[in-house]
Amino acid sequence: MFKTIKLNKLLLVILLPAVIAVGAGMTSTFAAQEEAPEKPKKEGIPVPIIMYHSITLDDDNLGEYVVSLDQIESDIQYLKQKNFTPVFINDLIRYVNYDGELPDKPIVLTFDDGFYNNREYLYGLLKKEDFKATISVVGDYTIDASESGEKQSALYSYLSWKDITEMRESGRYEFCNHSGSMHNLGERRGVLKKEGESSDEYRHALISDIDGLQKLFETNCDFRPNVFTYPYGFNCDESEETLKALGFEATLGVEEKPNYIIRNDSECLYRLNRYNRSGMTDTVSFVENMMKDFENG
Repeated sequence: MFKTIKLNKLLLVILLPAVIAVGAGMTSTFAAQEEAPEKPKKEGIPVPIIMYHSITLDDDNLGEYVVSLDQIESDIQYLKQKNFTPVFINDLIRYVNYDGELPDKPIVLTFDDGFYNNREYLYGLLKKEDFKATISVVGDYTIDASESGEKQSALYSYLSWKDITEMRESGRYEFCNHSGSMHNLGERRGVLKKEGESSDEYRHALISDIDGLQKLFETNCDFRPNVFTYPYGFNCDESEETLKALGFEATLGVEEKPNYIIRNDSECLYRLNRYNRSGMTDTVSFVENMMKDFENG
């Protein structure tokens, strides 16, 4: 269990000699040592969530959203040394809503956008290290990968429906809805409202896009994801209300802040925070900087 109490510095002992004349005598008074009250513990189980994207085997291709397979292996081994246990977002859902259990130090590894290299490069490592991964799929990318007929490449391709089915059956992956066609920064920024769009028009657009992808998952892979990942992290109260109405039990954002998972409090599962894993830093620096947030509350 992570420490969630912020250590407070003790106030210096202040001795104030106060000489007060009382009649013919003198007395001295001293201020007592004071200690600031400790910050209360955060309620719930602390759960860090790491956000990865594409994977490369070439260190020359590392970037803010591209990590090497060696870096992921280093991350996993370091997390295991620190006694973290991998879980799915659905494990958090079961703990909160369905009386499930969680390990002492749970952690979630998420991979956004549904890159084919999340299968080609990652599966062997997950199997070797007994880890899990949460993949967020963009509908347009998966449709193109499934219908193009081209041979998939770990350098640039995305997962097909067949890939998703096989990966899910392996038990190493779970899948999230990452929107059908809203993963862009055009007139509509992610799933946000367009300028001048009414609430009814906005809700209709969200349902058409997101539930449309749900139906494609059901048709092609025989399941409907119950977790939605916000493109670029953009969200609003209306998007949350719509997603809840569509049956999503958790949503993922991109704010780099701690999560505290509380049994029977379903709200703690929405707008979950995640730490972006850049390929431009090393394992120890990334993990230790992330854990400072938990230690500091």
